[in-house]
Amino acid sequence: MSDLAIVNYHGWKMLQSNEAAVGPYFSNTIMARIHQKKSTNITVVVEAGIGKSYMAINIARMLEGKTASGEDRFSVEQIVFNYKDFMDLVLMLKPGKVIIFDEPSYSLSHRDWYKELQSALVKTIESMRYKIHPLIIPVINSNLLDKTIREYLISFQVVMTERGKGTVYRIKPSQFNEKIYREYLCELHYRMFDKDVCSKDTCLSCNQLDKCTIFRAQYERKKASIQEERYGQAAEMAQKTEAKRWTLLQIEAMAYELKDQWFLEGNIDTLKLGIALADAHGIRLGNNKRYELKSMLETHHPELAPQ
Repeated sequence: MSDLAIVNYHGWKMLQSNEAAVGPYFSNTIMARIHQKKSTNITVVVEAGIGKSYMAINIARMLEGKTASGEDRFSVEQIVFNYKDFMDLVLMLKPGKVIIFDEPSYSLSHRDWYKELQSALVKTIESMRYKIHPLIIPVINSNLLDKTIREYLISFQVVMTERGKGTVYRIKPSQFNEKIYREYLCELHYRMFDKDVCSKDTCLSCNQLDKCTIFRAQYERKKASIQEERYGQAAEMAQKTEAKRWTLLQIEAMAYELKDQWFLEGNIDTLKLGIALADAHGIRLGNNKRYELKSMLETHHPELAPQ
């Protein structure tokens, strides 16, 4: 490999060799599609913990490159975790800017995820004459995606083999039957970006994470904040699910313990009764249920009935 050399690609240093077929082939392929105003949707697949999100970020950072002053053109704000933020970026970003929709299956139930992600992809394709945004979706397995998405809307699939390495396949649906062809395209090999700034393999155990300015630290902070929000949503959903199983008698017992909040001036205030149950137990009752509960309380606890 006498022609092996380190070259500058969009501000990044990389190896290139015509003899060994080493170079930015995948990045050049995507850049050509952007210039041709073609829609480009990419999945990055591998089991959890191998670094598929980092691979997606590496691809995006390589595509967009750096400014003359050495700053990333790709921003952590271009990584989204829900449908609304995705559509905001589609409308806001300049043509050619990359969007990463990170682990969408974690933010929505399967049915809603299929519906909203497919809608997002279709809208991207529909707007390709005006806004070309390569979309990268890290996901554990492509079979988690709706069939229409994975077979007809995805252009490339990166199957990771280990951290920083993967095989790229071009996805080509037949125009004559239901067959889907997966053509080998190339291999990807990325080292950990920002290794020259920080030699640590992970940010998660670093005591400088809260104030570190390197890209992967910014990403980990954003992901952590999203995950905390999801934990809260999951807890609230679990509480609502549990509340549906409670009988009105059980709710009556819980309400009675809070009577100092809703038994005012010798009467049951149904509005405050509902508020007290919602605040203390996450139980939300409609107007009819609140009045039914009021009747039960007055029947079972005569001291609460109007005198």
